[in-house]
Amino acid sequence: MTVEEISPRYFTLQPGGAIGEFVLKREIAASLAKLPDDPSLYFDLGGPYLLIELRRLVNARARDRGIVNANRHMLTAANGRQEKRKPLTVRPLINELWLVVDGNSTLLNARHSNWRALPCTLATHI
Repeated sequence: MTVEEISPRYFTLQPGGAIGEFVLKREIAASLAKLPDDPSLYFDLGGPYLLIELRRLVNARARDRGIVNANRHMLTAANGRQEKRKPLTVRPLINELWLVVDGNSTLLNARHSNWRALPCTLATHI
């Protein structure tokens, strides 16, 4: 298993607005269950949404505890023991990139599980 498989790289917004590449901490990545790439297991897809490729999504933040909690909540929702979450909330950045306003920990779980895309809705206010 490579370092990238254990700790995937991701883009995040840095102070001042620059976009930087980071790596998910190994100890966090090692604690996460791999999740099947099927957004319908985890998301309420009853309303309108855009399906956006992960390579176009930029994290606004990454909180270790939130990432671990999101993994647990996603597993529980997939097993029907909890409500599914709404799609991620995003706003446009530059060059066809989208900033994740809500759902950063969910995005990192999808990255860890090598998903292709996530359902997203546009932020109503910026």
